[in-house]
Amino acid sequence: MKIVHLNTYDGNGGAGRACLRLSRALNQNEGITSEIWVSYKFGKKPLINDLSRKDSIKKGLSAFGILLERYISSAFTKKLKIPFSVPVWGKDISKHPALLEADIVHLHWVNHAFLKPRDLAQLRKLNKPIVWTFHDSNAFTGGCHVRYSCDHFERECGNCPLLKISNENDLSHRIWKSKEKAYSQLSFAIVAPSTWMEASVRRSKLLRNRRIEVIPNTVETDVFRPYVKSHAKEQLNLSKDKFILLSGFMPSRKDLHKGTPYLLEALQILIDKNLVDKDNIELIIFGNRDAKNVPDFPLKTTFLGTISDDDKLAICYSAADVFLTPSLEDNLPNTVMESLACGTPVVAFTTGGIPDMVRHKHNGYLAKYKSSEDFAEGVSWVYNHKERDSLNANSRNTVEERFSERVIANRHIDLYQSLLGTKQVKVSPVLSVITIVFNNVRDIERTILSVVNQSYPNIEYIVVDGGSTDGTLDIIKQYEARIARLISEKDNGIYDAMNKGLAYATGDYVLFINSGDEIHSNNTVSKVFATSADADIYYGETEMFNEAWESLGQRRHRSPDSLNPKSFKYGMSVSHQAIYVKRSIADEYDTQFQLSSDIDWVLNALGKAKKIVNTRMYVAKYLVGGMSKKRHRQSLIERFRIFSKHYGVIPNFINHLVIAGNLFFYYLKHRRTND
Repeated sequence: MKIVHLNTYDGNGGAGRACLRLSRALNQNEGITSEIWVSYKFGKKPLINDLSRKDSIKKGLSAFGILLERYISSAFTKKLKIPFSVPVWGKDISKHPALLEADIVHLHWVNHAFLKPRDLAQLRKLNKPIVWTFHDSNAFTGGCHVRYSCDHFERECGNCPLLKISNENDLSHRIWKSKEKAYSQLSFAIVAPSTWMEASVRRSKLLRNRRIEVIPNTVETDVFRPYVKSHAKEQLNLSKDKFILLSGFMPSRKDLHKGTPYLLEALQILIDKNLVDKDNIELIIFGNRDAKNVPDFPLKTTFLGTISDDDKLAICYSAADVFLTPSLEDNLPNTVMESLACGTPVVAFTTGGIPDMVRHKHNGYLAKYKSSEDFAEGVSWVYNHKERDSLNANSRNTVEERFSERVIANRHIDLYQSLLGTKQVKVSPVLSVITIVFNNVRDIERTILSVVNQSYPNIEYIVVDGGSTDGTLDIIKQYEARIARLISEKDNGIYDAMNKGLAYATGDYVLFINSGDEIHSNNTVSKVFATSADADIYYGETEMFNEAWESLGQRRHRSPDSLNPKSFKYGMSVSHQAIYVKRSIADEYDTQFQLSSDIDWVLNALGKAKKIVNTRMYVAKYLVGGMSKKRHRQSLIERFRIFSKHYGVIPNFINHLVIAGNLFFYYLKHRRTND
């Protein structure tokens, strides 16, 4: 199998390095040939091919196109330090011999006068499978590479906050339309290096319906490896006894993307609050810097400059006791993975794809987004950690288990083979998990963590907040990078809020895990979908918990061996949190019922389902004492109306006599109802 990778530059920037690493990893597999072709080659690496080689005119035109695109992009945009590309120049490479010989064409970062939308559309002539790794957001926006809080890409862009002239039909909207036209002519599979990027693509109007696979970047684990820390410090002329802070690529204070001001504030807080011994710490920085705008650091700082030798860079990571990255939006930054590979924990904001690599207080610290105080707390946490060796080991193990060349190459090969039809690969369904919350600061974080820590990769997480005022929203925003959609506004009750969540759900299945409840364990979703393929409904057991989060055991209503619409005639035999429903059969909730509409919703879904699978395991944890308990009489009246609607009034009345009897005897035995 021959794979041709296309990137604008030869190793410049994160996308270039990711491309190089993937190609190297693939070439370590028998039967695989991986080549890299770039639009403009700066270096002399023999394994990277130049599309303009041996042709000085083409080389000159490529350089002119790059400069032209940069100039025009700068002319149309405000001076906000946010990258924006206007695709005015490109090249048709659909007849290039390397592409004609390839089995798979794999695109990476193709801006800067390489492949503008019309040139991308020309690739359809190859009639070959195309894969495109999204290293930033540009492919599905009207020009920007970094979106921050802008959601215009969910529509058709326009009214762009980056443009000097902004309106509904502005340049961003016209670029968006040109991409829409090109993509309509071209089939390609998308690789998202992080769950954050996947969630972003699924939100985009342009590409939300394409095939998306979450496959991280890799790193050379034989190059980026732990060195003995004392020896590494000695090689850099650093004190063996000092606590070394390391950061990479220090832009100016004005840079919005890399978050320099927050790092400066965090370091100042460390000193002012005596969280560390100022005389016992030192900051070292590698990478480019703006000599005119070098910020003043409140502690001893050493600039190492650009380090092009990866072995030396690995020594720098190994010498450090912690790596600091204050980035405000990043897909899957190479520096974080390199640091972890060298056994050095990371302190970062909870943003972008960083939470895919850094597990809070396991191999680093995830600070609240844009909170300099919490960032400083993260540095202090590592500084004062009593078992730093375990942190270092956890860091290295994370990379070996999840991001090694072998692991990532195999996942790409599986994707390539599935596109070529040489391997039948089951496409894992996307699960939309919806959480409804209002003023529940005590429980919301526990619920969120049960979702975002799932081992299953294809989860679209939607949180609907009713306009909380007790700090709940602040907690939710700490995890915003892992949430595909956050809605915070007043609603007309819980089922109105659930309908809002359903309206945004784009997954194959939907699951409601409301605030206070949990998915049972971190691998539950993976186990659910492993039980059987393509069911209409999956269901399982629920474990009950009291207000102190102490287990009360199994629900009084145990899940039936075989679930059907008649299964509910003696009560709701499967809890709402324990049922995964195919999105195509999930109706809106009937809002005339304020407390028990979930019963009606499940019964409607059961009536449409053809294949219903019992997972025969615990799938949910349920917090006893919701609104249906607090307003129990109204809830019972609604339940009677719903069951009468589905079973008839007289049969339902008889069934309720049985329900009452069962409840009475259960209470006598257990002194609680457990439902």
